[in-house]
Amino acid sequence: MVRGRIAGALAVLAALLVGCGGSDSEAPPQTPFAAALATVGGGGANGSLGVGWAEPSRVEAIGAGPKLIAAALAPNAASVIESAPRLRRRFDLDPLRAQRLISVGGSYAFGLRLDGLGAPRLERALAAAGGREREVAGVESLDVGGYASVPDPLRRAGVLGLGARDAFTADRTVLAISDTARAALLGAGDRLLDEPTYVAAASCLGDGVVAVRLLPAKLLLSTELGFSQLAVGVADGGEVICALGAPSELAERFADQLRGALSPGAREPRTGRPITAYVSSVSVSTDEVDGVEVVRAEITPAAGRPPGFVFDAVARGSIAELVTGD
Repeated sequence: MVRGRIAGALAVLAALLVGCGGSDSEAPPQTPFAAALATVGGGGANGSLGVGWAEPSRVEAIGAGPKLIAAALAPNAASVIESAPRLRRRFDLDPLRAQRLISVGGSYAFGLRLDGLGAPRLERALAAAGGREREVAGVESLDVGGYASVPDPLRRAGVLGLGARDAFTADRTVLAISDTARAALLGAGDRLLDEPTYVAAASCLGDGVVAVRLLPAKLLLSTELGFSQLAVGVADGGEVICALGAPSELAERFADQLRGALSPGAREPRTGRPITAYVSSVSVSTDEVDGVEVVRAEITPAAGRPPGFVFDAVARGSIAELVTGD
């Protein structure tokens, strides 16, 4: 996507909203990922909450599967995907049948929401394990043990980190580490999609992504990198890197760095392998969305390469070096 295409599309939407009494802010894009963000609370933190998202049916349609979904949702939530066979057998809960999976957190997930899935057997098991009922954001919820503890029914099924704070409806299941994460997944507080950083991320990622991970950039290497948030996503036949919130003078430098780091002749910073083992071509552009500087790299994977290079680069710590060169 060249510079200006995002802004042009959003300007049309914004004009329509202004004509209907809306504000001068650019309207969020109408994409599946933006729709997911619109259901998550915990806003007002200026891009400090990470998000993972995947739609299993769309992931399957591009020929990918549980490994890609787990990578998008981040550790802790990934264990729910990896434990799908045991969860299915024990509680008739299959995460891979969810309509939509959303996690919140940072370098690991603080909570996971499974849309389109109730889990009455799991709810009963957690209640029997000492779960205490309370109402959170209008939903009957369960507290099981202390903060960040994993109740025995989930621990025995292979789930890590999650389950101390949960919520259940007929078509939604939330497993969380804390009250705050559960409330955010239930939509309490300001919407993430009302923050410019998240609007910019959704716009940069585009309509075709099927799995996404966002996280504060300072968590990549535990230091400030010159931009505020990273968003990466996988689509059919392509992958996207978005570096968000850099000052304009740094945005162009990061764009040049990404072009070089993902071009033939370069090497993957951590593995040392030629970048052509992962990437066949890259297109890099810059833009500004709702006052947020966006650096976007659209990647075509190397032939025969399974999707997920961008998630792997986050996991092994090389994504920061690809963007900044440091």
